[in-house]
Amino acid sequence: MHEVAFTVDVEQDIPPYLDTWEGMEKGFPALLDVLSKHKVRATLFVTGQTAEKFPKLIREASKEHEIGCHSYAHEEFNILSAEDQFKIIQHATKVLIKITGQTPVGFRAPRFRANLDTFVALEHAGYIYDSSRVSYKPSQGIGSAKIIEIPNTLPSIFFLRIPSELSTHIWRFFIASLPVTVLSLHNWELVKMRGARFASRFATGEIALRRLDKLLGYLCTKSRFRPMREIAESKLAASRFR
Repeated sequence: MHEVAFTVDVEQDIPPYLDTWEGMEKGFPALLDVLSKHKVRATLFVTGQTAEKFPKLIREASKEHEIGCHSYAHEEFNILSAEDQFKIIQHATKVLIKITGQTPVGFRAPRFRANLDTFVALEHAGYIYDSSRVSYKPSQGIGSAKIIEIPNTLPSIFFLRIPSELSTHIWRFFIASLPVTVLSLHNWELVKMRGARFASRFATGEIALRRLDKLLGYLCTKSRFRPMREIAESKLAASRFR
């Protein structure tokens, strides 16, 4: 059966454009409800800052879903030194461990912007996999032999925020073509966003939540959902027999 990894970048509202947290206050609880409705186990890439500000929500979510690291404060990793990247990852990791009692093994760089130094930092920090690459763009030429890469297949704009008449054809193509499809969205997309660029705020809120509910309902009949950690561990086990 085809596998789907449903991932969410959990952060403040449209960083760095807004300094509000409606995506956590309203969007995140709604997200957990729809995931619970469809019995979907997701991977939540959480910033350390978000975990510190909403420890109860993140701790509760960690009981059902995988918690990955999404930096501390949504920093631009591709312009930071190797030393600064490691310090940020290390700090964010400690925050997530303190709040969830679990050690994150997966990482996603903000805006999918990582570089070779990011992978070195992840190795030193003990991470198993990274999801900072995207399959719909040319290869960024980064990577590591020690870190398993699980690229993101589709961002939410392609399966959630453009009209269903278009998005249906897109995500059905990927699901039919790939053994594993990685879907990603942001918690703030489930709240009507204002005060930011159109590309970030269009089709957010209730319409996105309805489409997500419908999509998960359909995918549950066609695919098996797995957290990214399980997919990474399967890849790691398979590589040992090559």
